[in-house]
Amino acid sequence: MTEALFVLYFLVLIATLIVKTPVIKGPWLFLLRAFFPNWKFFHAVGYVPHLYARSAVQLAPGELQWSDWVLIYPRRVRRLSHLLHNPDTNIGLAQQNMVDHFWADLHDLPEGKDPRGLVSYQMMQRLSVQVLRARHVNFTHSQFELRMVLDGRTENVDTQVMMTSPVEAAC
Repeated sequence: MTEALFVLYFLVLIATLIVKTPVIKGPWLFLLRAFFPNWKFFHAVGYVPHLYARSAVQLAPGELQWSDWVLIYPRRVRRLSHLLHNPDTNIGLAQQNMVDHFWADLHDLPEGKDPRGLVSYQMMQRLSVQVLRARHVNFTHSQFELRMVLDGRTENVDTQVMMTSPVEAAC
């Protein structure tokens, strides 16, 4: 019995690799996608979406002093204890999954349509403000940017800006 289940498992696995299924789209599936990981990270080697943010302090009316761009999802340090309990990396992976979904939404957005109406845009805006608040106590304005980065073995080979948000006043 166990051998039959084992063989059946591999037959189903091989069938999923051979049979091409259509892409399922719909409003309810779109809302439920937060529960499913984005498996596109093995789709192709190349540019990867990265989220950057920066903050500004208003010095005078119309004059802002900007900070440097900050990478929202830097790599976490790995430790042996993370095999048992690793909430920091788990939240980082969830945030990067949101960035991947935001990239997919921008890619599918019709030409000339405003991305600020996207739910994923609003999530990126909140994530960037949350990270900036953790790093900079006082700021009056913020901005985020989605960049497509081509990584080499030791450094970034190429970076292309896909979208820069408008400057937003901090709440």
